[in-house]
Amino acid sequence: MEERVNNKRVNYRDEILATVRHIVKRKGRNEFEIGEVVEHMLNQNPNLNASTIRTHVTSRCCVNANANHAVTYNDYERIHRGLYRLFEPLTSVGRKLYFVDVNTKKNFLLALDVEIRKEKGREQVQFFDTNRGRGFEGEVLVQEDDGFVFLTEKRDVMTFRVATVEEYDLIWRRYVEGDVPRFRTDEELYEWYYGRFLGE
Repeated sequence: MEERVNNKRVNYRDEILATVRHIVKRKGRNEFEIGEVVEHMLNQNPNLNASTIRTHVTSRCCVNANANHAVTYNDYERIHRGLYRLFEPLTSVGRKLYFVDVNTKKNFLLALDVEIRKEKGREQVQFFDTNRGRGFEGEVLVQEDDGFVFLTEKRDVMTFRVATVEEYDLIWRRYVEGDVPRFRTDEELYEWYYGRFLGE
């Protein structure tokens, strides 16, 4: 990712990211054209290689480009011909615990470290179920503050609901082995699970 330009090392990826963030901030929306990036960067440093800039944005660092490089990055996403945006996973839901219903089976799984992301044009949900990591491709059907519904490629409907102490005590507590403390708040519940199963 680094090249020598006039005997100075230039990290094209870092320089392009800084430029794109500047352009997006100035525009007030997350989209940019490849020409804008090239023009801005060459105005700053005319010794840079326009072809290298284009390759980084359109191929090496683009999540939905064909895999033509040994090392790639998920910095940008192509949204139309010649139009890109900074890539952002759909959701990183943070340190919450989720109850997961699968099809008609209520409270089928517990899920930690839940993340919804888009890779190469496909949506994925990834999480840890207190035993192992899991991941499914498909699509988000509904997304709300207290959870989301995910339809897998196998047509399973997974409903992720933010856990509450009330429902945990009512349904889950009797299935958990060992000494589990009484939780006063949802946050205490999340912290205990992350500490016990993910060591955080």
